[in-house]
Amino acid sequence: MKKIWAVLLCAIIATTTSVVFAHSGDLAQQKQQTLSSQHQKSSGAQETANPGSIPTVLVNGIVIKSELNHFKDEVLYVSVEEFASLLDKSYDFSMQEKQVTFNGKIINSIRIKSGEPTANITDLATAVGAQKITWDAANNECYVLVLPEGTIQLDPHVVPKMGEHWANPGAGDLPIGPIYGVYDGKLVFLEYMIAQEDFIQGKNHVNLAGMKGVPMPQVVQVDVEYQAHGHSGFEVPHYDIHNYFISDEEQQEIE
Repeated sequence: MKKIWAVLLCAIIATTTSVVFAHSGDLAQQKQQTLSSQHQKSSGAQETANPGSIPTVLVNGIVIKSELNHFKDEVLYVSVEEFASLLDKSYDFSMQEKQVTFNGKIINSIRIKSGEPTANITDLATAVGAQKITWDAANNECYVLVLPEGTIQLDPHVVPKMGEHWANPGAGDLPIGPIYGVYDGKLVFLEYMIAQEDFIQGKNHVNLAGMKGVPMPQVVQVDVEYQAHGHSGFEVPHYDIHNYFISDEEQQEIE
């Protein structure tokens, strides 16, 4: 683990749970404002895309395949059925009221296509607590980052060959993890840190939180790095275990 991350981890652990929860309401409001802002910023990029082509929509790197996905007035509409299915959630659709109730949220910005509802991707993402929406105009691609509830960005800085670090300090996930690596709005790794002594003593770590309840892409490669002297925030000999969802070549390009 890089020293930069070590310092960040120590600072986060020092933050009390009460502070985390005291700001949870503000974080939720900021998240919705951020998603809306990201969507507005992406509109300009969408103008350069072919409005007649079917955009590629991904959630955590997993493609939502549907010919119903389309643009209308620079807004991306996505199949509610396919989005809900990927998140393993149900929804209610009222043809009369022309609205969808999804994950407890009422969505009015829908369009009916081939008899099925499609909804504004920003509204769908907000309904599941998505952290980010990014748009790649060159590839006509929309990426939605959906991490487990309570996950926050620990620091905006990008660690070379790794990315940003996200976690849920309020759930007590640190220092073991899970820790999520994000780069350019995309999920790149899932990390755990296990003490060497735990292996020596034969200690089990079962049912660790990870990608429960959200889509998980395929693991492409795994790095297991031994930290002989530990580092700030986890100052014992331990192993950093990174499960990467990208290739080694892609990882080396992160800076």
